[in-house]
Amino acid sequence: MLHIARIQFRKMSSQARLLVTPATALVDDKVDITVERLAPRQPVTLHARLLEGTARFQSYAHYRADDTGRVVVAKQPSLGGLYTGVDQMGLFWSMQPSPGQKPGLRLRKKDVSTPFLVDLSVHDGHLDMMEEQNPAALVTTRLERWYLGKGVKRIPLREGRLRGALFLPPGEGPFPGVIDMFGSTGGFADYRSALLASRGFATLGLAFFGYEDLPNDMSDVDLDYFEEAADWLLAHPKVQGHGVGLVGTSKAGEIVQAMATYMKQVSAAVAISSYSAVSYAPLPYKDMVLPCARWMADQIVFTEDGFANVQNQLEDITTEPGIHACIQVEKSHCPIMFVTGEDDINIPSVFHANKAIARMKAHGKTNYTLLKYPGTGHLIEPPYTPHCGFYFHSAFRVYVYAGGVPKAHTAAQEDSWSKILDFLRKNVDKCETRSKL
Repeated sequence: MLHIARIQFRKMSSQARLLVTPATALVDDKVDITVERLAPRQPVTLHARLLEGTARFQSYAHYRADDTGRVVVAKQPSLGGLYTGVDQMGLFWSMQPSPGQKPGLRLRKKDVSTPFLVDLSVHDGHLDMMEEQNPAALVTTRLERWYLGKGVKRIPLREGRLRGALFLPPGEGPFPGVIDMFGSTGGFADYRSALLASRGFATLGLAFFGYEDLPNDMSDVDLDYFEEAADWLLAHPKVQGHGVGLVGTSKAGEIVQAMATYMKQVSAAVAISSYSAVSYAPLPYKDMVLPCARWMADQIVFTEDGFANVQNQLEDITTEPGIHACIQVEKSHCPIMFVTGEDDINIPSVFHANKAIARMKAHGKTNYTLLKYPGTGHLIEPPYTPHCGFYFHSAFRVYVYAGGVPKAHTAAQEDSWSKILDFLRKNVDKCETRSKL
């Protein structure tokens, strides 16, 4: 059921009213924001604030009421602030760390059992909310933005050496199964897994190093671990048993390409912002070892503020010996989607996707899809996630540039997410009579 948040504030002889529909929604849902009962042509500032742990984010935009005293965010342009023009979700994707926060702060949900709480307020006049300290509000309300949909179950996974969490949509199933992973920062993040489950997939968020009793370094990871995860998920009674889908970002994008190449259990793979070669360390699998392309530390460029540009740190994969590290995706019998940003400063992901596709084309394969986005950096997240141009890499203990331009990057996130969901539904979900969420 949709909820409408209405909190009223009396100003002189009139009332301002703020309506948000829905007030409780998934993070990839759009919301309608309307301000009513303002003075005709009144200038106002809309301000959004979010607190996640100790991290504080905020955004603001300047609007002018129409002749009837209304602001409809989906129809009227922002005249200033952190974005301009007509943008229904601008207050969400344009969020920035509040003043005084540490640099490179990345908004990620650490506990999906709770929502992002967004406090939305309306203020008289056009204000700079990054400088103003608690100006009086005409009206305020609070929104809930969830990764975990109603009825979705989160089940921690400690089975054999597998670590992570399984998310099951509501209902009897069986559901299409997806394994979801992130990259070389290690640890465990399950917000995208929760959102995938909220959209109808039985999703295994899988950690593979730097978490609980897993190896502390990527060099100790083997591909058999991921095959164990695929077999475990396919054996679950609420999961369709024909094959799993894969979603992996950065280092995990390499892994999903390798899984698609060597494992019959895989029905579809999505590689986001990744190399087309095994990087950093060789990857053992059964009775063979997939060779790696070396990371060349002397190619890393550091700025005066100590931030790293690592785009050229991998040895050349077009010549010896780097070419041997290329993943043999031409052997894959399942479709692979490559999601890339043209302004990816972390990995030249467009170059690597094109190299992988060239291998597939050379062998007569057509089972590939390339999504390539201008102005888009490395961290391609679910829709309306604030753009993060650089971040702290916890495994390497250094700030790393990610690239991207906020407005173009957020457009890529919205477009790619819908296409990823469609790709997985088409290639993984075999229960055509079951309604999609």
